[in-house]
Amino acid sequence: MGHSFYDDLWSGDWGDLQCLGPVHRHLQKLLVPVVAALKVRSLLEVGCGSGDNLAALAARNRYELTGSDIAPEALELARQRVPQARLLLLDIEKEALSEQFDLVMSLQVVEHILDDMAALRHMARMSKGYVLISTMRGRMRPSEIAIGHLRNYSTLELQRKLEATGLEVVKLWGWGFPLYSPLYRTLVEWLPGGPPMGSMGRWQRLVARALYQLYRLNWPGRGDVLYALARVGRPQT
Repeated sequence: MGHSFYDDLWSGDWGDLQCLGPVHRHLQKLLVPVVAALKVRSLLEVGCGSGDNLAALAARNRYELTGSDIAPEALELARQRVPQARLLLLDIEKEALSEQFDLVMSLQVVEHILDDMAALRHMARMSKGYVLISTMRGRMRPSEIAIGHLRNYSTLELQRKLEATGLEVVKLWGWGFPLYSPLYRTLVEWLPGGPPMGSMGRWQRLVARALYQLYRLNWPGRGDVLYALARVGRPQT
């Protein structure tokens, strides 16, 4: 998928979901302690989108933050959301930056990339410490295909692909079981038009807040939102 496809999504369909969507809010909340435990300073987010993850980390005032994305529209939103971050246009499938960071993270991005191995190699090359990936596993839903998912991973597949880049996988875990995935993630496909997209009205915001509270009951460490934390092993070629 080219940048124009994602420009259209960022300027319309993804709307309020990044800051108000219950899943995104939980994942941003979970991200902060994961990064804090690594004791890193310089950080690059590949596929930073509208900058909500960077903003959550910026609130701690302890990181040198860089974000990259393929979509200029996303970067413009990110500049408004987190002005203290350095933001760069980057097609991770085709290139890497010439510098390295303590942590390179990419959240809900690799499932969109045709040559995911090239992207993972580029991320590994830019890290001098850790790589953090989140993606989706399990059956791919029609709404996920509609927003550019090319695959969903198994745990073993993601681990093997990271290891093939020379990274050592330290930890694998999930989020969302059972209330988000498989329950909501499956049932919402039955709605006319699929999952809600775009700007949220009053009632949609109320539902989103209720779901956010409900998702607190998900089983810790389990679910189809898949995370992998890896560290740099042998030198990259």
